[in-house]
Formats: sequence, C-alpha cells, structure tokens
Amino acid sequence: MNRKKLEEAVRKAIKKISDEGKYQKYARGTFKNMLAKIAQGKRKNTAPFTEDPPPQAGKSAPPGQGDQ
Repeated sequence: MNRKKLEEAVRKAIKKISDEGKYQKYARGTFKNMLAKIAQGKRKNTAPFTEDPPPQAGKSAPPGQGDQ
C-alpha cells in the first residue's frame, strides 16, 4: 500500500466517523429536548383516575331563566 492509498483510506475513515458523530450529536440533542418538554408539565406520574368525587354541574340557568 503506497502513501496515497493509505492517505485516502484514512480520509474515508475520518469522514465516516465524523458523519456518525454529527448524527450522534443530533440524536443527543433531540433526546435532551424531549426530556425538557416532558419536564415542563410539572406533573408527576399519576394514575389515570383519582379518588376525588366527579365534578358537579354548575348553577347556570338557561338564557332568560336566571335572576335579573
């Protein structure tokens, strides 16, 4: 293997590693953004139901029926 072929092989290897590093940086950034988005909710993991009673109907009357 002469110097020129060796240099070309090294350049290809460095370019391949560099491209993989760019994707890794992108993937790391999107994962970090996802975690930040989740953390914005300020709600911890909760059950899909609560022990609270269901909300009651309001006291609004139909138009024209309420106190005026």
